[in-house]
Amino acid sequence: MQLALFPLPICLLPGGFTKLRIFEPRYKRLVSESLSSGMGFGLCMLGENNEPMPVATRVEIIDFEALDDGLLGISIAGIERIEILSWHSESDGLKRGEARILSPWEPSKVNKDHLLLSQRLEEVMHAFPQQQNLNQTADFNDLTWVCQRWLELLPIALVHKQQCYRQDSPDMALALLEQIIEKE
Repeated sequence: MQLALFPLPICLLPGGFTKLRIFEPRYKRLVSESLSSGMGFGLCMLGENNEPMPVATRVEIIDFEALDDGLLGISIAGIERIEILSWHSESDGLKRGEARILSPWEPSKVNKDHLLLSQRLEEVMHAFPQQQNLNQTADFNDLTWVCQRWLELLPIALVHKQQCYRQDSPDMALALLEQIIEKE
């Protein structure tokens, strides 16, 4: 599938939500194309030399608004994992790529061994109501969902997030999170 790509220094995974401020003409075009095609776009973590990292998230625009400062605000939802097979920059700098859908991380129930990860995430979301409002479909009983939200939130290098996201399961992310949360 062909998708417009939006490389940013953020991590958004399936089931996650965020808001973006759009001001560059190339990204206004991306928004217009995304809304008219219904395909969304690929939100890529930004790698070295401002290049998109290979595993990204296809997102859909779920809302948009004109902001007080005259910019366009969009709310996006992470839909599915994708792999960017190739990409190129168009004349205005908009990146477009050929992507394939990757298998989703399978949901799994939070058990007693991972209850702390879920409880801490719930505490963080309650402490930051804006983050909680973005995740209205919260599922603190799904370990996969919990791992995905932690990867989005934690201030760790994108290269480490990408390494976890490239895996076929959340196991690597879970191991990383257990190390980080236990250190607290």
